[in-house]
Amino acid sequence: MKKYSIIQKFNALVQIQTIIISALPYIIGSLMASYYYHHFNLSYCLWLFLAVISFHLAVNGHNQYTDYLRYKKNHVTSYNNILEKFNISRKWARNVIILLTLVSATIGIILSFKVGWIILLIGFFSYLIGYCYSGGPYPILKTPFGEPASGITMGYNITLLGIYVNIYNIHPFDSFFWAKAIIVACPTIFVIANVMLANNICDVEEDVKIGRKTLPFYIGRKNALIVLCIYYVLAYIFLILSVVLHYLPTVALGGLLTIPLVYRSTRTFVKDPHKETTFKGILMNVLLVLVSEIIFSLIGLVW
Repeated sequence: MKKYSIIQKFNALVQIQTIIISALPYIIGSLMASYYYHHFNLSYCLWLFLAVISFHLAVNGHNQYTDYLRYKKNHVTSYNNILEKFNISRKWARNVIILLTLVSATIGIILSFKVGWIILLIGFFSYLIGYCYSGGPYPILKTPFGEPASGITMGYNITLLGIYVNIYNIHPFDSFFWAKAIIVACPTIFVIANVMLANNICDVEEDVKIGRKTLPFYIGRKNALIVLCIYYVLAYIFLILSVVLHYLPTVALGGLLTIPLVYRSTRTFVKDPHKETTFKGILMNVLLVLVSEIIFSLIGLVW
């Protein structure tokens, strides 16, 4: 049996490479705060960013851990499960998940005394969805609601945190910042939801073996692929709307230049949805849409 280092096991359990999916919405929220509200609090912003990333890694680890338990319960062997593949013990995995959760919660509680209770409120709902996503007797990921749950938690809640931590002390305070955040967050909501949707499209047969009936199971692979395409269209529409409403700089429309690239990778995936080959194009779409939005927004911010 191949031996893996502690770092290799940790990276595999928490899927360290996916932190970009939480980082990008947070940056977009901070950019909106800087451009629309003309406020940016570097210190608190960095501390909350650490809490967001720790929570993201804890949720990833929890997903892998509960997946392992489900496979064992149903006597199914999966070479995709990280605990089996990297020979990670259940106790070690639990300790890592608990530690990351404590780091995130501690920072969040301390910050709530500095910037207000809204941080705790958003954090509470994020933790609740994060646990219910893969834990409990009826985890969300086994239902057709996995895609919106991941999109809203990571796309909206994290963007909302990025905005609030930077504007908590503005006068007068904008009580409707959360509604404006929805518009700005929609591109992140849709492209992140598409990662989960594409993953479920690829895994629909294996998911059924462990009792996981996701959206593609209910509406069929063909209709799920149509939804995937619609989500990308909506992402670009809300990017345009964010600029029209002056929540983001006009230059942010430069993100529309990625449409041909996103179209190409999406078309490739639609023709042959496969985890090992075409799925990486869906992951690349997240970077294309959100990184381009960030780069052009930064240009507009400093221009």
